[in-house]
This record gives sequence, structure tokens and C-alpha cells, in this order.
Amino acid sequence: MTATAESEVVYTSAQDLYREKWDWDAVYWGTHCVDCYPGNCPMRVYVKDGLVWREEQSGTFQTIEPGVPDFNPMGCQKGASWSQSLYGPDRVLYPLKRVGERGEGRWNRVTWDDALGDIADKMIDAIEAGGPRTIAHEGTPEMATVLPTGKFFSVLGGHGLDLNGSINDFSIGLYETFGRFSAVSSADDWFHSEVILIWHMNPVFTRIPFYHFIAEARYNGAEVINISPDVNPSHLHADMQVPINGASDAAFGLALVQVMFAEDIAHWQFLREQTDLGFLVRLDNKRYLRQTDVEGKGLEDQLYQWSPGSGLRKADRGNMHLKGVEIALEGTYEVHLANGSTVQVRPAFELLRAHLNENFTPEKQQAITGVHPDVVRDIARKVATHKTNIMMGYNACKFFHGDLIERALALVLAASGNWGKKGTGIRCWASGMHDGAFIAINKPGPGAANTEMVLSGRDAGIAAMKATDATMTTEIAVKKLGQLSQKFQRVPGGLAALAGGEQRGRDEAPSGSTSSPPAFWWYWQGGYKERWNKQGWGDDSLPRTFDEYFNEARAKGWWEGLDHPREDESPRVLIECGGNMLRRTRGGKAALIPTLWPKLDLIVSIDFRISQTGLYADYILPAAQHYEKIGFHIPTPHVMNLTFSDKAAEPAGESKNEWDLYHALFLKLAERADARGLTSYKDSSGQDRFFAALPDAYSMKGFLLDEERLADEQMRDSALAGTLPMGTNLRTLREKGHVRFIDWGLAPMALAQASPIKPDETHAPFRDNVETGSPFPTYARRAQFYIDHEWFLEAHEELPTYKPNPDMGGNYPIGMTSGHNRWSIHAMNTGNPVILGTHRGQPDVTINTGDAAARGIADGDLIRVFNDISSFKAHARVAPNVKPGQLVSYNGWDGFQYDDWSGANEIEAGMVKWIGFAGGYGHLSHLSTEWQPVPADRWVRCDYEKVEVQA
Repeated sequence: MTATAESEVVYTSAQDLYREKWDWDAVYWGTHCVDCYPGNCPMRVYVKDGLVWREEQSGTFQTIEPGVPDFNPMGCQKGASWSQSLYGPDRVLYPLKRVGERGEGRWNRVTWDDALGDIADKMIDAIEAGGPRTIAHEGTPEMATVLPTGKFFSVLGGHGLDLNGSINDFSIGLYETFGRFSAVSSADDWFHSEVILIWHMNPVFTRIPFYHFIAEARYNGAEVINISPDVNPSHLHADMQVPINGASDAAFGLALVQVMFAEDIAHWQFLREQTDLGFLVRLDNKRYLRQTDVEGKGLEDQLYQWSPGSGLRKADRGNMHLKGVEIALEGTYEVHLANGSTVQVRPAFELLRAHLNENFTPEKQQAITGVHPDVVRDIARKVATHKTNIMMGYNACKFFHGDLIERALALVLAASGNWGKKGTGIRCWASGMHDGAFIAINKPGPGAANTEMVLSGRDAGIAAMKATDATMTTEIAVKKLGQLSQKFQRVPGGLAALAGGEQRGRDEAPSGSTSSPPAFWWYWQGGYKERWNKQGWGDDSLPRTFDEYFNEARAKGWWEGLDHPREDESPRVLIECGGNMLRRTRGGKAALIPTLWPKLDLIVSIDFRISQTGLYADYILPAAQHYEKIGFHIPTPHVMNLTFSDKAAEPAGESKNEWDLYHALFLKLAERADARGLTSYKDSSGQDRFFAALPDAYSMKGFLLDEERLADEQMRDSALAGTLPMGTNLRTLREKGHVRFIDWGLAPMALAQASPIKPDETHAPFRDNVETGSPFPTYARRAQFYIDHEWFLEAHEELPTYKPNPDMGGNYPIGMTSGHNRWSIHAMNTGNPVILGTHRGQPDVTINTGDAAARGIADGDLIRVFNDISSFKAHARVAPNVKPGQLVSYNGWDGFQYDDWSGANEIEAGMVKWIGFAGGYGHLSHLSTEWQPVPADRWVRCDYEKVEVQA
């Protein structure tokens, strides 16, 4: 028989194809360590002849709480076809160097040695010209890249941009209210809900593995209410659809609360204990009554309540429970001040109720929201009398006044007593618990003794901080330590500052990079100063310009140490690893190519595919894909597990995992520096860093390059830190694929859950606040609905209120909104051939049938969407489920998939709300992923027209 005949495969039926799927050499645990948050779907990965053959859902979860459905099966169509991306036509297998101009699309294959040598030389040039801080990277939630990239920039002394400031998954209104934005319940806790408000979320698209808990809660008697301008796919399984006008949600939420107050169905004791609405406000200046007012000394943040039995009472900053003491929510009282004067005060609740009665009755809100008053009253009564869960995604935070929307939603829960118990609450996102992941790479060296040393130092730091204030919780102490760490620009990220200690000497490079909210990067380096000051695009009700607020914030030192890179600190090198700046940034290449790009002497994209940013880079370095390296998914309270992804196959082509890649770059940096006669450089703090020491400092003398040993050490360190069961290691995780956390650890996002972890119960956040009275980490130590910061008062935003969305992009009749699509995790699955076969296969936007008819547009037509900023072209999906005046452009397409490589983000103004620069006020202080200005991209103004396609 010939070789050709031997290789022929003859199929007699479809059953033969199915049988072939059961032919493999090995099977591994896998998941996809990307930002498909909450994700964490354990997959079985099948390998044949050294290649990943296929994957499937494992369905191996046990029941957590009796009577509550388990998590099985977990998975989605992206994960079930991920292996197709490993060997697809868009996979980058070799280092590529740009030929011609940036964005011309011409590349040459080069060797790793040549690529790293040129990159190293340009990095040294940048260091010589302006120091290592001129080498920057954008933060990313892609778990496979977070640690190696963070370690690289820490050892180098480079500069990082806060990931949440870039992607804006920061629920600023929740943070303003609770001092934390990251409290989330476990997904199985949704089953306990009695009313589910799907509000700024589309879980049919975005929570595919978890949606069954909503359906099961409904079978269990819960009522599901979908609130959205468009009749989105999640309405299909809802009991009620509320077609609200875009960006008007705050008015609707405040009207719900007005009804609860007016009908006396609010949870009054909950409001008294859990919120600041019982705190006294001076009527002369609208500021809280403070100890410094009453005694002339003491704490500026010691606030007061009024007890009908005993009069003026200091609010307990260490515990919220009233322990039988009655406090007033109503009334006007006189208080004698230390200066001899008398002032009238009222509880904040009295001011709130007057505000709601005047502006947000069900009848008055109808003109804003389009929702009938009867609907408002009906929903308010349901919420006030049932365990209510607001399913909020990452949409509200992307509106210009998203903070006002979220503050209103939080007030709905406060008035109805709906947090701190199962089946209630609101959510954004959270990570943490896997403390060992950070300890292992920042401690002096491997081994349990070094881990214990780090843990002891960490505990001592927290104890020292608590010693300054007896009322301080561990959560508050950790946040304050992190804020100090970032202010003084040590290792960013809160607990990372406590994870390793300082390294000194010629042979050991000092660690620590600088970081900043990206708003300063955009303002000075990206040309956004002009946009943010443009009249009509921001809040024109303010008495001052954007720049006046910006300059005041800096002059008062609110952003000391964080306002980089400044105007005279131009970046010279950009390394993108796990990011896609030209697709992610609001404004895209229309904003950044003319402004930022000419300043950059070198742009490097580290990726497993060519992204929009990669097309405009100088080098593309091939990274190992998932299944080609060991990793973990984002550890989150949503699932309460650490989910493992094993190395099932060798990296394709010449691709490298990130640890090896960065180490090779450090080796080349040391080699090129030696050839140029350079031994050291000074970082931004003035310390010497030695080129020869960089490779070993990065790899911990080779330890971090052994991915099996590193993963094992990380799990063992988490066990020593108390977040995983003792005995957890690489061997045990390879048996099961996941392990349930047993404690929160000390990461700020994890501590924000403020609830016990129990092995046989679902997780609901804020139980400590409700059950034990533990205070919130806010200025007032309560859920804070009255914010008397000078800027909030000036803007009339001291209380939750409604403001119309500004005309970002110009005065146009259409509002463009967005959301995560069903077919891709951001842009990384848009080239997957299996996924492309499940939808139209090209970028589209959904528009209203009436609006389309008025413009002569039919389904499938190519249209141009435009405003004063720029334009993009996409095919029209004409549908009646979209409101007149609305256009929906789902997130996920990469820019190069559009005509002229111009995606939907090209017309986004990238406006940031001035309030994000406020500071000097309790919890309004920056910590990694937390308080900072964030970009808006929802309800951008635009119009569209049909593109006449030449035959």
C-alpha cells in the first residue's frame, strides 16, 4: 500500500466523525484566562499528536448549598471552540517587524534575537533620554499577562496605566456610596432572590454560564423585570419589560424611592443604621455637623446624629448598630458651636425626602424616563416587600453621569433594606483571594520561610495602621496602606507593596514601578484636553470649566505622585501585552494616532494575534496561547473557586510564554547595555538600577521561569495565607481542576465582600455590615448618600439626583450605546472560524425600523455613522426592538474589521466626568482599580446615512 493510500481516511457515516472525537492521546484541565469575567469554566482539553484536538465542558461541580442548584455545566460557545484559535489563520507564530509606515500593514519575519536586540536598544535610548518611566504599558485584566508584565515593569522601573481607568469597569457611583465598588454575590446566590431587576445588564448575552440561576430563581417564584431602552434578548425570559429612555435611569430609581418614602414602606431602621441619612447637616453651609464644629477640636470626620431622648449624639465610627438607641430621620434642631454661635441642623434624610418630593414623584419622572407612574409604583412596592437583586453589569458606569445612576440604584436597595442577606444586593466585579499569586513573585525567594516572613510583615503593617485608629477595620487599614503606597509610588496595587520588601545592592535591582490613572496620560499625551473642555460635551450646568477643576485638584495635592506622565514627560516606548489600546480607548486611532503615536519611538505588541494596535506597532512578538502555558482564571467571589488551566501543548511556532519572553528581553537589555558601556541608570526615585542585575531580579534567579514550580508555589502560598485549604498544590489541582476558597485573604477587592465564607452556603456580600454592624469604608463610615465635598455641593450632586446626558460628540439626533456581544470576549474571538459561522460575520449596528426608513436604509445596507469627531461604517441590522433615536453597536469587533480600519470607538469623545478628580475627602482617594476619572462611551450623539456601494 502506498503512503498516500495509507493516509486516506474513509468515513462511512457521520458516526465515524463522532467516534474520531473520542480518539486522543491525553486530556488536561483547561480554562481561558482572559477577561470573560466571571468566567472560570473548567474544561477538559483533549490532545492528539501534540496538538489540542478539542475541548468540552467538564460539569464536575458539587452542590454548595442544599436546595440551591449547582454551577454545572459552565461554559459557552467561545470556550467550546477556543482550540480553533490556536491553529487558525490569524495566529501569530513568529516575531514580526514593521516594514514601511505604521499602519501600512507590511511586515517581515525576523528572529527573536534581532527583534529583542532592536527593542532593547530603543528601550536603552529611552532610559538614557528620560528615564525608565518613559517606557509604559496599559493595564489589563487578562490574567495570563498580569503578573509577568507587572513584574517586568516593577524590576525595570517603568510606568503602568491603571487598568480600570482604561477599560472603565469602575462603578464610580457604588464606590461613592459604599467606599467599595467590588462587592459581588456568588452566582448561585441569585437563586435566593424574589425580585430580580435586570438593569444595565444583558445576561442572556454576557452571563451564558450563569444565566440558569436567573431562570431557576424564576421557577422558584422570583419575578424578573428587565429595564432597558431596547427590548434586548434578556427580555425573552422576563416577566416585565420597562422600556426606559436612555440615560434616564437615575430619575426612575429616585422615583422608586420617593414612593417607598411616601407610602411608608421603606425599611426605616435599616436606613438609620446602614446609611448616613440620620447624620446631621448644617443648614447654613450644607456641610455635615462635625466634631471640629462642636468642640473646636477633634476629628474632622466625626459626625453626629440626633437622639430624641438625649439630643446630640456622636455617630459611632466603629460600629453601625444603634443598640436600642433611637435616632431621628426628621426634624430641625439647634446646636451650639465651639465658637459660641448657634446653627440649625437637619438629618440628611429630611433633605433627601424634600429633594425627591420636589423633583422625582412618579408623575414628574415620566417626562424624563417615559415610564408610566403606575409602573413606578408597582415596582417600588415589589422591591420594598421582597428580597431584591439588581443585576447590574458594566454599562451604567460608562455613562457620563453613571455615578448618579448607580447612586440612585444603591438608594433603591437602601430604602428597601436589600443588602447583606441572601438574594439581594448589586454588583460590579471583584478579584482577589489568590494572595499567593502575588506573594510568590514578590517575596525574597521561594519557600515557606520567605512566605511566612512576608505574611508577618504584612500583618505588622496592618496592625500599625489600625493602631492609629481603634475604629479602623482590616479592610480600611489595607485600603489606606495601598493608597499611601500608590501616593509615594512604590509597588502599585495595594497589598503588593507589602509582598516583598526593598531589594538593594548592585546584584539585586530595587523593585517598584510607577503608575497612574490613565486620565493624565490622555489629557497631556493623547490630546484629550481640548475635548474635555469643549462646551456642550460635558456638564454645562457647572460654574467652572473642566480645566479649573483639573488644575485645582492638582494644586491641592489630591493626585500627588499620581499625575504622570505630565506634559513635559512624553512617553517613548509603549509595550502592549494583553491590551489593545487603539480598540479599547474611547476615540481610537482618530484620537491617538495624530497625538500620542508620533511621540513613541517604539511600540511593541505582545499577542497571539494581530490586533488593531498591533497593526500600528513596530514589532509583534508571538505569545503562547491558552492551553500552551499554565495559568489561572480571575479568582472571583462570583464562583468562589480557583480555576486551573494546564499546559496541554507546546507553544505553536516560535511563540513564548510571557515569563520567558520578558526574561529574554532583560537578558538582551543587559547584553546591549554592556556593549554600549552602560552599567546602571536612575529610576524616577533617584535609585540606581543595574542592567546586569535585571534578568535575575526578574526571574528570581530562574525560579519564575519554571512554570510548574511557580504555579505550585503560588497555591502553597495561598494556603499559607489561609485562602485555600492546606495541602492545595499543583498535584491536587491537576486532579480536580478547581478548588473552593476558604477565606478572603487581604486583597482590597476580596475584603470588600464583608461577609463570611461558608463551605455549604452561597455568598452574599455586606453580611458583616448588617449582621455585626461593621462600618463601611467611606468618609461617614456608613453607606453614604450625602457627600458634602465642596465639588459635589457646587454641582448640586451632594444627594443622588438626575442630570441629562451631555451631547458628547455634538448635537445629533441619535444616541449610540453598546454592550458586550454574545460571540466574542472583547475582540479576541472575532476571527475564530467557528464563531464567525454563528452570526453575520461582519461588524453591524442595530437601528430602529422607523429611523432606518426615514433615511432610506434597509437591513444589511452599509451605513456611515458620524458625528463631529469622526465616522465609521458598518452594516445595518434593522429591528423594531431598538428605540427610535437609539443605535446599538455591540462591543467586540476589532478596528481592522471595519472599512478604513475605523471602528465604533472612533466617534466616542472619551469624556471623563470632572468629579473623578475630586479628592482630599475620606474614601475619595486613589487605589489601584478604584477612585479615579473614567471615560464615558454610552449615549454618544451621532447620526447615520446609507453608503452608496459602487457596483
